[in-house]
Parts: sequence; C-alpha cells; structure tokens
Amino acid sequence: MSRDPFVQLISRLFLRLGTPAVYITQAGVSLDVRVIAKAPDAVQDFGQTHLVVDTQRFELMASEVKQPRDGDRLVLGGTRYVLHGEPLIDRERLVWTVSASIWPED
Repeated sequence: MSRDPFVQLISRLFLRLGTPAVYITQAGVSLDVRVIAKAPDAVQDFGQTHLVVDTQRFELMASEVKQPRDGDRLVLGGTRYVLHGEPLIDRERLVWTVSASIWPED
C-alpha cells in the first residue's frame, strides 16, 4: 500500500463503504473493483420546464480503473449499468465519478 496518506485514506474508505462490483471495458476486460454508489436527484431542463430525474453515479478508485470511458459497463449486485458521459476525477486524481444508466437487456 502507498505511504501517501490520501491514497491510504481513499483505500480505507472504499474498503469500508464500497461495494464489490465488476467493471467491464469495451474491449471486454473485466476488473474486480469496489464502488460507492450514489443516486442523487438531478434537475434537467427541457425547454422552459425543469424536471427532477433519478441519476446513477458511481465513484471508482483511480488505482483500480485507470481511465473509465463512455460505453464501459459496471455490474453491481446483479444490476448491469452502462457508463455515459465524461468521467470526472477529483483534484488529487484518486477518485473517478461516472454517470451510468441501467444496461438494457439484450
């Protein structure tokens, strides 16, 4: 484990609060990861109307997923998600925040 206190803190946080999941790249590579799931409501503008919609966001450790991409997939507790949009990384470059939607059945 790294001696950097921020890296140690993030690792412990994900170990305690994270949930095991499988991250699947578009190339088909599967990674066992821990994620912190968030589902905040978001306000979306549609013309002059404002709608409150459910969102699915996940935090991933950058040490486990080097570069998440639009179209990658995540399996969490039997539910499958597909990532969309641009992933965001924190200032210390330790945690990615990704948006996702439920992966439609094939």
